[in-house]
Amino acid sequence: MSPSEPNERPTGGHVVLPRLLWERLSGGPSSAPSEPVSAAPIPRSPAPTVAPDDPVPALTDGETDVWLTEWQVEEDGFDVAVGEHVTWTLYESDQPWIDLILAVPRTVPLQRDTYDHERSEDELSTRRDVRGVVIRIDQVSVRFVSSERRGYSVPETHGGQQHTVSSLSDRRPHHGDITGWIVRVRS
Repeated sequence: MSPSEPNERPTGGHVVLPRLLWERLSGGPSSAPSEPVSAAPIPRSPAPTVAPDDPVPALTDGETDVWLTEWQVEEDGFDVAVGEHVTWTLYESDQPWIDLILAVPRTVPLQRDTYDHERSEDELSTRRDVRGVVIRIDQVSVRFVSSERRGYSVPETHGGQQHTVSSLSDRRPHHGDITGWIVRVRS
């Protein structure tokens, strides 16, 4: 292909832009039908830095950790913030799930479940009402990886992160997907 043929790409790190595109990018009219520009990469916004897990203080008397599942929070449009007084009906949590995803073990005995109508009689017997003030909220995120089953993803074992937030709607940079929150309530 000779340099005069229209489909030849320029060499030497230059790109030929159509006149109107050049005018938009440069902010002014062009005297030539096309202007060469450097083929420098387009600057991108830096990816947010993800902090390591926040330290979690030990529970004290009268404090309870409660699991909130991400999809239920989203589906219900639910939000809660540190300092709010709550009255919740809770059930025994899915501790094996929490143990699977968290890098640092943490006992979370209860969960808020808005689907209690789908629970069995045995599960309903674990019902407990909690009343108190929210003193801490930890956003929990984890990456999902392919499993041995084709097309099936599972959480990265012990790859979860915990980041303290002021409310469920206050999201911090994280790896993977937010799977839930651990809310500490003081009675």
